Amino acid sequence: MKKILIFASRTGGGHISLAEAIRDQAQKKYEVEIIDPQPGIVHLHYRTVSRHALWLWEAEFKLSDGTKRARVAHEVAKNTLVIPIARAIRHARPDLIISTYPFLTSEVLFAMRIFRIQRPFAMLFSDPNGVHRAWLTEKRAHATFAPTRETYEQALASGFDPARTHFTGWPVRGQFYHAMPIPLSRLNLNPERFTVFLQGGGEGAARFSHTVENLLDIDGVQVILATGTNHRLFRQFQERDNIHALPFTREIAPYIAASDVVMGKAGPNMLFESIALGKPFIATAYIPGQEEVNLEFIQRHGLGWVALLTSEQGGLLKQLSASPEMLRDKKQSVENYRCTNQEATNTILPLIDSLAQ
Repeated sequence: MKKILIFASRTGGGHISLAEAIRDQAQKKYEVEIIDPQPGIVHLHYRTVSRHALWLWEAEFKLSDGTKRARVAHEVAKNTLVIPIARAIRHARPDLIISTYPFLTSEVLFAMRIFRIQRPFAMLFSDPNGVHRAWLTEKRAHATFAPTRETYEQALASGFDPARTHFTGWPVRGQFYHAMPIPLSRLNLNPERFTVFLQGGGEGAARFSHTVENLLDIDGVQVILATGTNHRLFRQFQERDNIHALPFTREIAPYIAASDVVMGKAGPNMLFESIALGKPFIATAYIPGQEEVNLEFIQRHGLGWVALLTSEQGGLLKQLSASPEMLRDKKQSVENYRCTNQEATNTILPLIDSLAQ
C-alpha cells in the first residue's frame, strides 16, 4: 500500500476533521497517517484564548491575514517546525504529503528542501468563504484543493496556477455519508416533536447554556445537546425533560440525522457535515475574525439561517416548528448544494491517485 501523510493542526477540530475526511476517502487504497508536529504550547494557547479571550484570537487572526504579515508568520513557524516536520516525513516515508492547515504549508516545503526530501505535496484550504492570506502566500504545491467555488476563484485571482488548482468540494468524514438516524425514543425524546441538534464547538468557544435554557422554553421543541468535552454542561442538562445531553462521541452523525435542524457556532466542518445529512443550519455564534464570512456563505447558498440573538433564535424555531413548509423549502436548497458538493468531492481520490503515482 502506498502511504499518505497528512499534516493537520489540533487547534480546534476543523483541520483534523478535514484530514480525517481525506483519510476516510483514501483508506481503502492507501495507508494514511495524520500528524500535528506543533508543540503543545500551541494547543494550550488555542484552548485558553478560545474559551476566555476571543478578542485576542480575533486580533491574532487579523494580524496574520495580510500578505507581508503572513510571510513573516511563516518564517517564524518554519524555524520552529522544520525539525519535527522532517522527522515526521522520514519516519512515515509517505508517497504523498497533504496539509489541511495554513501554517503547515510553506513550513513543510521548507523542511523538504532543507533535508532534500522529494515528495509530491498538496494542500486543502480550510476556509469556505474567504481564504486566509497564510494559504495564499504559498503557491508552490503540486496541487491545491479548493473546497468551494468561492475559494477556487479567490485562488485563481491570487495567482495560483489553474492547472494545479482544483475545485474539490468540502470533504466530510465517512460517517456522514451513510448515517442512519438514531431513534428518538432511545434518547427519551418524542418522535413527534421538532428536534434541534445543538453544538457549540469542541474547544468551548461558544458558551451556550443560556441558549439551551431558552430553547427548552419553546413549546413543541426538544434538543439533542452535544456537550463534547464540557462535562459541566453535560451534568447541568442530563436529567432535564425534552433534552438529551450527549457526551463526547466520535459517532455523531446518527444524532444529527435524527434532528430537524442543526444549531451552533458557524464552523465550516459542522456546516458541511449538516449539509451532507440534508439538515439546514442555524448559526448562533461565530469566532470573531475567523468565521464572520461563514454567515454570509450560509445565507448566499440558502443553507440555513443566521440567528445570533436569543430573541431571533426563539422566534425562528417557533416559526419552523409551526410551519413545516418553511423547513421543507430550506431543505431543498440544502439538497441542491449537497449534490454539487458531493459531485466535486468525488474528484479528490482520482487527484490523490495522480499525485501519488
